[in-house]
Amino acid sequence: MPIHIEAKAEEVADIVLLPGNPQRAEYMAQKFLDDPQLYTDYREMYGYTGTFNGVEVSIQTTGMGVPSIGIMLEELKMLGAKTLIRVGTSGALTEDLDQADLIIGQSAATVGTTINQLDQDITLAPGADFELIKNLYDSAVNLDMPVHVGQIATSDYFYGKTDDYTEQLKRLADRGVLAVEMETAALYNIAAKYGLRAATVLTVSDHVFSQVRADKEKIQQGVDRMTEMVLDTVTKLYG
Repeated sequence: MPIHIEAKAEEVADIVLLPGNPQRAEYMAQKFLDDPQLYTDYREMYGYTGTFNGVEVSIQTTGMGVPSIGIMLEELKMLGAKTLIRVGTSGALTEDLDQADLIIGQSAATVGTTINQLDQDITLAPGADFELIKNLYDSAVNLDMPVHVGQIATSDYFYGKTDDYTEQLKRLADRGVLAVEMETAALYNIAAKYGLRAATVLTVSDHVFSQVRADKEKIQQGVDRMTEMVLDTVTKLYG
């Protein structure tokens, strides 16, 4: 049984949204869900369950990085979750993306983390659930939201481990990687391990190479429209 998510299986919905920030989880639950109920606050990894469009949905904090989200995902699986959608922010690796644009991650390369390394000779980079990301993309287009679909990178390093970290990211960008964040590779690997549906939707908060960050209001606008689009899509698809 879970030891970090202090909840019973019946308290967690089949559909779970996964923000990293506990305050953002609380904000999303209060703003978007009807009758949200807190089911865990252990270590401030807040989890809420409510309804959207009459469909039960949970919003679970994951914290930052692969180890933290990995714990949450394993325990959500124990609690019966079936559809897992990361909703977060990212640093764009191309100037073709604007602040608050949406990114749907097809798959996740890795920098630093070993999550994609199954053994010495096998590197696995599972993709998102196709039905899920197709419907998320269609919803974003229908709502006239700027949206991009492609590979992203999951990094263990926010500030970089070595002086050549920027060069590593540039090599990824040269191969079409759209953005960098810190959790998706774990989400897609653990979903593949257990046969769960998974997707990541991100909003652009920063441009990595120019070191330009959107202001808090712009980031919040991106998070709001991303969250509403994701909730509307998944509750219609799996509700």
